[in-house]
Amino acid sequence: MSLTKSDISSKVHEKVGISHNDSLKYVNSFFEMLKYEAEKTELLKFSGFGNFIVKEKSKRKGRNPQNGEVMYICERKVLKFKPSNVLKSKVNKQNGLEG
Repeated sequence: MSLTKSDISSKVHEKVGISHNDSLKYVNSFFEMLKYEAEKTELLKFSGFGNFIVKEKSKRKGRNPQNGEVMYICERKVLKFKPSNVLKSKVNKQNGLEG
C-alpha cells in the first residue's frame, strides 16, 4: 500500500477539520519546506520519527548492463532515512515482532 499526498491531505482534513483545499495546501507546503531544507542542510531531525540524512556519493566506476561497457557514475548527493527507535518499535509491535 502506498501513501500519497492526497491521502495525507484527507487525513489532515478529517483530524483537524479544515477544508480539503486548505489541508492540501498545508501538506504541499510541508513537503516544499522539506525539499528546501534538504538542499541547505545535511540532517533533518524529526523527534520520535527519524532522521533524513544527506550523504555524498563519490564518482565511481560502473558497468552498462546492456553491453558490459565500463562507464563512470558522477558524484552526487543522496537522501537517506534512518528511523528512530520509537518508530521501529511501533512498527515491530504492530506487526507482532516485539522482542
